[in-house]
Amino acid sequence: MPKGSQDSDSPAAPTGPPPPATRAQALVTAALEIVDAGGLEALTMRRLADASKLQLPAIYRVFSNKQTLLDEMAEAILAEALVDSRAGDWEAEVTLLARQLRRALLAQREGARIVGGSYAAQRHSLAFADRLVGVMQQAGFTGVAALWATSTVVCYVLGEALEEQGRTEGAVEKLDFAGARQTYPQLYATPVEEFVNFDGRFEFGLGLILGGLRERLRGAGAAGRGQ
Repeated sequence: MPKGSQDSDSPAAPTGPPPPATRAQALVTAALEIVDAGGLEALTMRRLADASKLQLPAIYRVFSNKQTLLDEMAEAILAEALVDSRAGDWEAEVTLLARQLRRALLAQREGARIVGGSYAAQRHSLAFADRLVGVMQQAGFTGVAALWATSTVVCYVLGEALEEQGRTEGAVEKLDFAGARQTYPQLYATPVEEFVNFDGRFEFGLGLILGGLRERLRGAGAAGRGQ
């Protein structure tokens, strides 16, 4: 067999850099891992280049600046918030989407900061908003009301996740400082330790929002019948 003939029938090994989309996805994954390990402040373009074994200019050829990178990181998180299943009515669907968004944010360290700091109109952010607006329209909200009902839910979820991810160790103990119960008697007449029961307070607050939306729809219906 002539030398080299064995390789002539084998598929050629891929050469050159990966396609831009593939490289961008790999960089986003690496960036999220850096944040998981050290927090958002640990993420720099230089550190990302080192972790990816690339030169810094190669990073900037994919992402023109850090905000562009953060926008794509937000997209990766929001991709996990879109669920395939659909609930039976609008309240159940809003609940499903809100819980899934919260789960996606909490699955990534500083997920709420990453998503909350991005206003990029991209595929997953628009798809999530489109679905939630559609649910609000199904419920009976129209125009700006459907948009604001959607933003109310999204901002609530973001705020709760931000609070939970920003929690410091010993938060409950810090509430019970000397003289606190005498100085703030109304506050300390409640079970203040429940302030950090994030699951419970999330569900409570979501219930309040749904109740308010429900009443808004009833009011609009009553006004329409009175015309």
